[in-house]
Amino acid sequence: MVFIKILAIDQARNGAWAIFNYDTKELETYGTFSFGNKKYTYAKAILAIETLVDELIKEHDISAVFIEDIQLRVNVQSFKKLAQLQGVLVNLFEKNEYLYSFVAPTQWQNYCKARGRTSKEVKEKIKTLENAGKKESKILSIQFVKEKFHIDTDNDNLSDAICIGHYAVNHFEIEGKTLHVKEKQ
Repeated sequence: MVFIKILAIDQARNGAWAIFNYDTKELETYGTFSFGNKKYTYAKAILAIETLVDELIKEHDISAVFIEDIQLRVNVQSFKKLAQLQGVLVNLFEKNEYLYSFVAPTQWQNYCKARGRTSKEVKEKIKTLENAGKKESKILSIQFVKEKFHIDTDNDNLSDAICIGHYAVNHFEIEGKTLHVKEKQ
Protein backbone atom coordinates (compact mmCIF):
# COMPACT_ATOMS: atom_id res chain seq x y z
CA MET A 1 0.00 0.00 0.00
CA VAL A 2 1.34 3.41 -0.98
CA PHE A 3 0.74 6.17 1.51
CA ILE A 4 0.57 9.85 0.71
CA LYS A 5 3.18 11.91 2.54
CA ILE A 6 3.12 15.63 3.15
CA LEU A 7 5.92 18.00 4.07
CA ALA A 8 5.28 20.95 6.38
CA ILE A 9 7.83 23.75 6.57
CA ASP A 10 8.36 26.61 8.96
CA GLN A 11 10.54 28.54 6.52
CA ALA A 12 13.19 31.02 7.60
CA ARG A 13 16.97 31.22 7.80
CA ASN A 14 16.61 29.07 10.92
CA GLY A 15 13.63 26.83 10.22
CA ALA A 16 12.25 23.34 10.48
CA TRP A 17 10.31 20.68 8.64
CA ALA A 18 7.99 17.79 9.46
CA ILE A 19 6.78 14.87 7.35
CA PHE A 20 3.38 13.33 8.00
CA ASN A 21 1.65 10.28 6.63
CA TYR A 22 -1.46 11.92 5.20
CA ASP A 23 -3.55 8.74 5.34
CA THR A 24 -2.86 7.87 8.99
CA LYS A 25 -2.22 11.49 10.09
CA GLU A 26 0.93 10.30 11.88
CA LEU A 27 4.14 12.28 12.20
CA GLU A 28 6.88 10.23 10.52
CA THR A 29 10.01 12.34 10.85
CA TYR A 30 11.16 15.90 11.36
CA GLY A 31 14.21 18.10 11.47
CA THR A 32 15.60 21.60 11.70
CA PHE A 33 17.94 23.65 9.57
CA SER A 34 20.06 26.70 10.15
CA PHE A 35 21.93 28.80 7.65
CA GLY A 36 23.46 31.44 9.92
CA ASN A 37 24.60 34.83 8.73
CA LYS A 38 28.25 34.20 9.64
CA LYS A 39 28.56 31.54 6.96
CA TYR A 40 25.71 32.41 4.57
CA THR A 41 24.51 35.64 2.99
CA TYR A 42 20.72 35.71 2.92
CA ALA A 43 20.75 34.91 -0.81
CA LYS A 44 22.99 31.87 -0.19
CA ALA A 45 20.76 30.79 2.71
CA ILE A 46 17.73 30.92 0.41
CA LEU A 47 19.53 28.73 -2.15
CA ALA A 48 20.51 26.26 0.58
CA ILE A 49 16.91 26.09 1.86
CA GLU A 50 15.61 25.56 -1.67
CA THR A 51 18.06 22.67 -2.16
CA LEU A 52 17.16 21.16 1.21
CA VAL A 53 13.41 21.31 0.51
CA ASP A 54 13.86 19.79 -2.95
CA GLU A 55 15.97 16.97 -1.47
CA LEU A 56 13.36 16.29 1.24
CA ILE A 57 10.59 16.12 -1.37
CA LYS A 58 12.50 13.67 -3.53
CA GLU A 59 13.99 11.56 -0.72
CA HIS A 60 10.65 11.06 1.06
CA ASP A 61 8.41 10.91 -2.03
CA ILE A 62 6.35 13.88 -0.86
CA SER A 63 2.94 14.42 -2.48
CA ALA A 64 2.17 17.90 -1.13
CA VAL A 65 4.03 20.67 0.67
CA PHE A 66 2.52 23.09 3.17
CA ILE A 67 4.36 26.23 4.17
CA GLU A 68 3.46 28.86 6.70
CA ASP A 69 2.19 31.96 4.98
CA ILE A 70 3.93 35.21 5.79
CA GLN A 71 2.34 38.28 7.31
CA LEU A 72 3.53 41.83 7.75
CA ARG A 73 4.21 42.77 11.31
CA VAL A 74 6.51 45.46 12.68
CA ASN A 75 9.76 44.55 10.92
CA VAL A 76 9.47 45.28 7.20
CA GLN A 77 12.98 43.95 6.46
CA SER A 78 12.13 40.54 7.96
CA PHE A 79 8.90 40.48 5.94
CA LYS A 80 10.81 41.23 2.73
CA LYS A 81 13.29 38.42 3.42
CA LEU A 82 10.53 35.93 4.17
CA ALA A 83 8.73 37.04 0.98
CA GLN A 84 11.90 36.41 -1.01
CA LEU A 85 12.26 32.95 0.48
CA GLN A 86 8.58 32.19 -0.11
CA GLY A 87 8.96 33.27 -3.75
CA VAL A 88 11.93 30.97 -4.28
CA LEU A 89 10.02 28.05 -2.74
CA VAL A 90 6.92 28.74 -4.84
CA ASN A 91 9.16 28.85 -7.92
CA LEU A 92 10.64 25.47 -6.92
CA PHE A 93 7.16 23.98 -6.46
CA GLU A 94 5.79 25.39 -9.70
CA LYS A 95 8.87 24.52 -11.78
CA ASN A 96 8.73 20.89 -10.60
CA GLU A 97 4.92 20.67 -10.47
CA TYR A 98 4.98 19.94 -6.74
CA LEU A 99 1.61 20.34 -5.09
CA TYR A 100 1.68 23.02 -2.38
CA SER A 101 -0.44 25.33 -0.30
CA PHE A 102 -0.04 28.01 2.35
CA VAL A 103 -1.22 27.80 5.94
CA ALA A 104 -1.91 31.06 7.75
CA PRO A 105 -0.29 31.24 11.20
CA THR A 106 -3.67 31.92 12.82
CA GLN A 107 -5.13 28.75 11.26
CA TRP A 108 -2.64 26.30 12.69
CA GLN A 109 -2.25 28.24 15.95
CA ASN A 110 -6.00 28.13 16.62
CA TYR A 111 -6.22 24.44 15.71
CA CYS A 112 -3.20 23.49 17.83
CA LYS A 113 -4.29 25.70 20.72
CA ALA A 114 -1.20 27.85 20.33
CA ARG A 115 -3.22 30.96 21.08
CA GLY A 116 -4.97 31.95 24.26
CA ARG A 117 -4.61 28.83 26.40
CA THR A 118 -5.06 29.83 30.01
CA SER A 119 -4.27 26.99 32.41
CA LYS A 120 -2.29 28.10 35.45
CA GLU A 121 0.66 25.78 34.64
CA VAL A 122 0.86 27.01 31.05
CA LYS A 123 0.58 30.66 32.15
CA GLU A 124 3.53 30.20 34.53
CA LYS A 125 5.64 28.56 31.81
CA ILE A 126 4.67 31.34 29.36
CA LYS A 127 5.72 34.00 31.85
CA THR A 128 9.12 32.33 32.38
CA LEU A 129 9.78 31.86 28.66
CA GLU A 130 8.45 35.30 27.71
CA ASN A 131 11.05 36.72 30.08
CA ALA A 132 13.60 34.80 28.00
CA GLY A 133 12.27 36.46 24.83
CA LYS A 134 9.85 33.86 23.37
CA LYS A 135 6.35 34.85 22.15
CA GLU A 136 3.29 33.20 23.70
CA SER A 137 2.27 31.43 20.47
CA LYS A 138 5.75 29.89 20.19
CA ILE A 139 5.64 28.65 23.76
CA LEU A 140 2.18 27.18 23.25
CA SER A 141 3.22 25.39 20.06
CA ILE A 142 6.13 23.82 21.97
CA GLN A 143 3.69 22.74 24.68
CA PHE A 144 1.21 21.32 22.13
CA VAL A 145 3.90 19.25 20.41
CA LYS A 146 5.04 17.88 23.76
CA GLU A 147 1.50 16.90 24.74
CA LYS A 148 0.31 15.59 21.35
CA PHE A 149 3.47 14.03 19.90
CA HIS A 150 5.61 13.50 23.04
CA ILE A 151 8.44 15.55 21.56
CA ASP A 152 10.27 17.57 24.17
CA THR A 153 11.93 20.48 22.39
CA ASP A 154 12.64 24.12 23.04
CA ASN A 155 12.92 24.78 19.30
CA ASP A 156 9.79 26.71 18.35
CA ASN A 157 10.63 26.42 14.63
CA LEU A 158 10.37 22.64 14.97
CA SER A 159 7.17 22.77 17.00
CA ASP A 160 5.65 25.23 14.50
CA ALA A 161 6.50 22.94 11.53
CA ILE A 162 4.91 19.98 13.31
CA CYS A 163 1.81 22.05 14.09
CA ILE A 164 1.57 23.20 10.45
CA GLY A 165 1.71 19.57 9.30
CA HIS A 166 -0.82 18.47 11.92
CA TYR A 167 -3.17 21.20 10.74
CA ALA A 168 -2.64 20.27 7.07
CA VAL A 169 -3.39 16.54 7.42
CA ASN A 170 -6.57 17.40 9.28
CA HIS A 171 -7.84 20.26 7.09
CA PHE A 172 -6.85 19.62 3.48
CA GLU A 173 -8.04 16.97 1.05
CA ILE A 174 -5.66 15.52 -1.49
CA GLU A 175 -7.56 13.87 -4.34
CA GLY A 176 -6.76 12.00 -7.53
CA LYS A 177 -3.56 11.54 -9.46
CA THR A 178 -3.23 15.25 -10.09
CA LEU A 179 -3.60 15.77 -6.32
CA HIS A 180 -5.86 18.75 -5.88
CA VAL A 181 -5.66 20.42 -2.51
CA LYS A 182 -8.75 22.05 -1.09
CA GLU A 183 -9.72 23.12 2.40
CA LYS A 184 -11.87 20.49 4.15
CA GLN A 185 -15.24 21.79 5.25
